[in-house]
Amino acid sequence: MYLSLKGCHESDTVVGAGGYICSGRADLISIMSMFDRLAAWIPGQWEKVILTALLIGAAFLASHLWARYLSRGEISAQKRRLHLVWARNIIWFSTLLVIVSVWASTIAGFALSVAAVAGAILIVSKELVMCLHGYLYLTLVQPYKIGDVIEFNQLHGRVVDIDMFATTLVELDQAGQRTGKVTEFPNGLLLSHPLINSSPNGAYALHAIQIPIPERVTHDLDRIEAAAFAAAEHVTAEWQEEAMAHFRKASEENFIDLPSGKTKVSWDFSNPEHLVLVVRVACPIGQRAKVEQAVFRETWRAVSPASQAVEKTPL
Repeated sequence: MYLSLKGCHESDTVVGAGGYICSGRADLISIMSMFDRLAAWIPGQWEKVILTALLIGAAFLASHLWARYLSRGEISAQKRRLHLVWARNIIWFSTLLVIVSVWASTIAGFALSVAAVAGAILIVSKELVMCLHGYLYLTLVQPYKIGDVIEFNQLHGRVVDIDMFATTLVELDQAGQRTGKVTEFPNGLLLSHPLINSSPNGAYALHAIQIPIPERVTHDLDRIEAAAFAAAEHVTAEWQEEAMAHFRKASEENFIDLPSGKTKVSWDFSNPEHLVLVVRVACPIGQRAKVEQAVFRETWRAVSPASQAVEKTPL
C-alpha cells in the first residue's frame, strides 16, 4: 500500500511501518494547540498577567536603583554589599508574596491539582525545596552574615552574598589570604552539615598561630615561649585592651563564658618529633594574616641561632 507524500518535506519522519506524517506540520499543529489552550485559560486573567509583569519589572528597577544609590554613598564596601544583598532579598520576597496574593483566587480554583503538582515537585525537586528551607533557617537563626569568615563542608572563605538558593564565598587560604577564587554552596546543605563561624563576636576574633619549632633549637623551650609571648604582646598592644573589653561585653550580652582575649602560649606535642608552639591572640578580623606574619617574624628573630650568637658575642 502506497501513501501520498504530497505536502510533506524532507524533514518528514516515519511512523510505524505503515505510513508517514510531516513532522514539521505536526510540530506546528502542536504549538498552535498549546497557544489555543493558553488563550482559553487567560481570558479574564489579562489584568493579573499585566500586573505580574509590572511587579517583576518594578522589582528589577528597585534593585537597580538601590544598587546605584549605594554606589554613590561613602560607606565601606562590606557594608554596601550587606545592604545590597538584604535589600534585594526583601524586594524579591515581597514581590513574590504580592504575586501569590494576586493569583490566589486562581490558585484556589485548582487546589487539588496544585496539591498533586506540589507532591510531584517535592519528589522531583527535593534539593530545590531544601534550599528554600535552608534560607528560612538562615534568616531565622542567622548562623552567619555578610562579611563573616566561615568554614563549611571543606570550604573556607568570607561570605559575600546570600540569596534564597545559595551562599557565595571568597575563598581564603590557611593564612587568611584571598586565593582569588569564588565558591558557592546551596543553602540546603545547612540543614545537614556543621558550620564553623570564625567571626561570631563582632570586630575581634581569637586567632591561634602555630609555629613549628626546628629540632636544633628545642633545647631552650623557655626562651622560645618567652620570645613568642613578647612578640604577640608587642604586635597586639595597640588594640589588646579594646579587644578584652569587647569580649567581656560579648560574654555579658550573650550569657556565654568567652575567653578574656589575653595572649596565651601553649605547646602542641601530639607529634613528639615535631613540636609546635601555639600562640593565641585577639586581633581584628581583617588583620589575622598580618598579625600571624608579624608574630612569627619577631619570634623567629629572637630564637634563631644567628640572634643567639649575636647576644653571646662579647663587646
